[in-house]
Amino acid sequence: GATLSMSFGREQSSYTMSVMKGDLKQGVEILADLVTSPGLSNLAKEKEGILRKLEEREVPTRQVIDDRLHACAFRDYPLGFSTVGPYDNIGSLTETHLKSYVDVNYTAENMVIAASGPLKHEELVKLVSASFGSIKAGAPKSGTGKPYFCGAELLYRNDEMGPTAYIAVGWEGVPWRSPDAVTFMVMQHVIGSYKKNSGLVPGNISGNRVINNVANKMAVGCADSFEAFSCFYKDTGMFGFYIECDEVAVEHAVGELMFGMNLLSFSVTDEEIERAKRELKAALFSQPTSAEASCAELGKQMLAYGRGVPPAEMMLRIEGVDAEEVKRVAWKYLNDNEISATALGPLHGFPQYYDLRRATVMHRY
Repeated sequence: GATLSMSFGREQSSYTMSVMKGDLKQGVEILADLVTSPGLSNLAKEKEGILRKLEEREVPTRQVIDDRLHACAFRDYPLGFSTVGPYDNIGSLTETHLKSYVDVNYTAENMVIAASGPLKHEELVKLVSASFGSIKAGAPKSGTGKPYFCGAELLYRNDEMGPTAYIAVGWEGVPWRSPDAVTFMVMQHVIGSYKKNSGLVPGNISGNRVINNVANKMAVGCADSFEAFSCFYKDTGMFGFYIECDEVAVEHAVGELMFGMNLLSFSVTDEEIERAKRELKAALFSQPTSAEASCAELGKQMLAYGRGVPPAEMMLRIEGVDAEEVKRVAWKYLNDNEISATALGPLHGFPQYYDLRRATVMHRY
């Protein structure tokens, strides 16, 4: 009567287990067994099945673009690797490789055990101490510098894959613990997200300037959808936008989003900031919650901040952001700074990188 799942990202991976209240001890023991004694000897038997599942798996275009954007921006660092990795390497993967990975990464200082639901903290501490107590700290790590953000473009033009172009542009952002991280979250909602012919308020009458401009461009709109994104990592981050648009509207769609990003440094109103703060709070706190979701969020915060962040504290941090703060942060990180761009599909209208980089500056005539 339990569920077990695993999730992974570029910097964090997790095992999540949901058990009944009376099965807490057994659940902790199973998780400890997965971490301390993973079934590495089964690799040879499972390798063929793993390859087959990966080949049959449909990777969303959004994820493909995200992987390529990271590969372009952080090309010389592990942060630029795909979360799945090249399939060719799976064939040469051995039990020794997996054991080395577990020994290096599954160490005491890298782990957080989080739990939520009807349980007592003291009881959980006892169970975790008994099951995970044998895990040792890892060897001291050699000092590594912050991943270098490379301003470049990685384009794959294919005029035969259909009429839709997929585009992403990113700037270097900030890490989790940066004092400017919350401002970036607000800036993400200032730009917002849009999907044609969906949502409560039609885009052509939206109060969001970027959405309104995109929806009314050429009288029919210049994008099927777009969204701003903000990714935070331990030492760095990425802020940017993703677009899906028709091939004849590529230049207009990229131009409108670049102009919207540029305005963050010069022309942001108090009304826009208040709207963005309301949307950010709704995104963070209005969604249906469960014990499993609360546990995952707590674990992520412990790895990112070293502590749990109470909702009241996050609300205060969001309220502390105003228009002048957004202009300061955007001027520092976005205005006349390097960008990384990637795109897929019919891209005959995509601007040259020189023009794209020049669009990060406001030109006044």
